[in-house]
Order: sequence, then structure tokens, then C-alpha cells
Amino acid sequence: MDQQTHSWIAIRAIALLEQNNDMPALVSLLKPHARKASVGAWIPDDIYVKNGGCRTDCHVLKMTVYSGGQKERFVTLKADLMKQAGPSRRMAGFLQEDATLGADWWAIPFKGDASPGQHLPNRVMALATMLKDLLLMGDEQVYDLIPHKNDYMESIDAEARTREEAAALYFFMLSHFAADSCMPCHCDARKLSSYSGGGVHHKLEKHWSGSVGNGFERATLLKTAATDDQIFQQARDVDAKFGLQFEAGPLPDLGKDHDEWLEDMFICRASFAMASVIAPYKDYPYDNTGPIAKYDALLGNGQAALLQKVDQAVLHDAVWNTAIYWKHIWNTIGD
Repeated sequence: MDQQTHSWIAIRAIALLEQNNDMPALVSLLKPHARKASVGAWIPDDIYVKNGGCRTDCHVLKMTVYSGGQKERFVTLKADLMKQAGPSRRMAGFLQEDATLGADWWAIPFKGDASPGQHLPNRVMALATMLKDLLLMGDEQVYDLIPHKNDYMESIDAEARTREEAAALYFFMLSHFAADSCMPCHCDARKLSSYSGGGVHHKLEKHWSGSVGNGFERATLLKTAATDDQIFQQARDVDAKFGLQFEAGPLPDLGKDHDEWLEDMFICRASFAMASVIAPYKDYPYDNTGPIAKYDALLGNGQAALLQKVDQAVLHDAVWNTAIYWKHIWNTIGD
């Protein structure tokens, strides 16, 4: 996703927690620093950051047909994915309504094609674990907010403790990978999902950022004279452009027996299934020998209804998942 879309997703996640009166202590940590911390939402895409260790591989979990042993381990039936993804996710609703992926497709073993440790669930888990440690070592302002305490703070030099600004920055960095997990092209190994060549991946992201608008451009956020409340209202106003609706009330936790890694693995699996609906696998096979799909053919003229469903599923869940991960981290500090 483009820079302004990533910035909007993270700010909208704080606004979601705030409007539902969910996790007020976490909101009080994040909201005052949202503008400056928005850098964290998009900086993982900066080429210098990627060269420094977060390679492009970390932003994807591209799945393809698995032909090795123990194939049953890599089959996720539709009913099980719906259960693991949970009823609150729009991606699950999108797939539940879909009739193009039949039982034969759901019986195919698929596996993420990634180098060990270099994929989205690993990145999400790494940042979540690090955040819990950073919050436990927070300065007085952070320490007063977190729900769990420790007995070794006097041993840590005051200058070494985590400031609110740093904590907010890393929360925003986590939002980047939570959002990328919801992008179908990030989870599809077919050439049609490549960002290069101006195809469906590139144009879909441009479509989102164009609708999000210039208000979430990095230069605007860093220099704006708007108040925090005004920026948060701008974030909520974007909902109408995509027809987004967020449920009221406290957000759910991760799925039963899930940690951040497993939760994100199922999200990536749902993203891949969505990619297989957008670009039907019988027309665009996984062996990459078929035609390369163009955006206009898949989501352009005559496909407005499908595009709207994709917009709503991906962007709702990018915000929703970000807020859920944040909430889970906050509630499990010190566990």
C-alpha cells in the first residue's frame, strides 16, 4: 500500500479504539503522537530501511501450490479458515459469500514461498514481542499507563527507558505489516501480483491512496496545523469513500489459542484466497504459464461491484487487525 494509505490505516485504528471507548490508556499513549509517529506506518517501505534488514521479502507471504510431503498440513478447508479468521473480519465475509472457489480448490495444499523468517507473520510477531519489552521498560509516562508492572525499573537508567514517542512509532510500524497482510497481492505468488509493470497490484494501491487523499501525505501530517481531533475526524471521514462500517463496542482478541504469528498466518491465507477470486485461478494458473492479468480486466470497467467488495474487505480488516494486534499487545504486557 502507498504511504498515505498506510498512514491513514494506523490513525484510523486509533480512532476506532477511541470511538468505541476501547483501551483508553493505549489511546492516550498513541493519539498525541499520531502525526509524528505516522512515519512508522510507511517507513518500512523506504529503500534504505529495506536495505538495512527489512527486505522486500518481509512484506509478503506469497503462496503457491505445495508439492512436497505431508500435503495435508498445507490444506485449509473453507470452514476452518472461516472459524480461524473469525466472524468480525470482512475478508472472511467476502470468502463466505464467494462461490467461485469450490471444494476442489479448498482441498489444494498451498504454502507460502518465502525464505525462513522473511515473511509477514514473522515480522508481525517480532514487532509485537519487541513492543511488549519496550513498554515494560517505558519511562514514567509510559509506565504509569501500562496495565502490568515489573520490579526492576530502578535498575534501568532513566535515559534508556522507552519514551511515549518511541513506543508510538513502533506501534505504527507494526500497523504497516498488519496492513500488508490484508493486501491480496502480497500473498499471491503469481506474476500478476507483482508490483512491477503497472499491473493489478500497483493500480489497486494507487486507487486506494487516491481515495484516501492528500490529507494523509507525510508532508501534510508532519506540518499540518490541524488539531489531533481534526485529523482523527478526517480519518473517520475516509470511511464514506469506501463504504466502510466498523462495529461498535470493544474489539475481539486474537483467535482461540492464537499468538500474533498464527493469527497473521490465517489472515495471509485469507488474502491469498481473495487473490484467487479476483484473478480466477482457472484463467490465471499458479504455474504462471497463463496470461498476465491486467487491472482493467479484473477490477476495472464492469467490475465496480467486485472492486467495492475488495476495498471494503481489505481496508476494513487492515484497520481492524491493526487495532486488534495493538490491543492484544497492551493486554499481554508482562505475560
